[in-house]
Amino acid sequence: MLKPGYTSLDPEWLAPLRERIATEAPEVDLWISVDSAGHLAVDKIIVPRRLRNQGTGSRVMSLLTTEADEQGVTMALTPTREFGGSLYRLRAFYRRHGFSVNGGRTKDYTTRNAMIRRPAL
Repeated sequence: MLKPGYTSLDPEWLAPLRERIATEAPEVDLWISVDSAGHLAVDKIIVPRRLRNQGTGSRVMSLLTTEADEQGVTMALTPTREFGGSLYRLRAFYRRHGFSVNGGRTKDYTTRNAMIRRPAL
């Protein structure tokens, strides 16, 4: 039986990535998936308040971006204050990790997410 958030269509590299992050940052609530367009979608990432501003989120994001680069996949996400973060700080955090607003001439119409990060070559 599959765990919640997992599908039988997940690529082979996704389960080991989830396990590695769960081992290295067990306190982080992370939901990631590969969407129908092949993007690594960060659906939810919550760092507990007591662990914020200590590099935990950056460590997790570094693991995610490194794997996305190795797999050659675009990442997609939409920052939200729903879990207690500031939109301004979240957008700045994601920009530091290579994300940009999904809009304008370079808009990726295969996702509804507000920010994307193309793989580093």
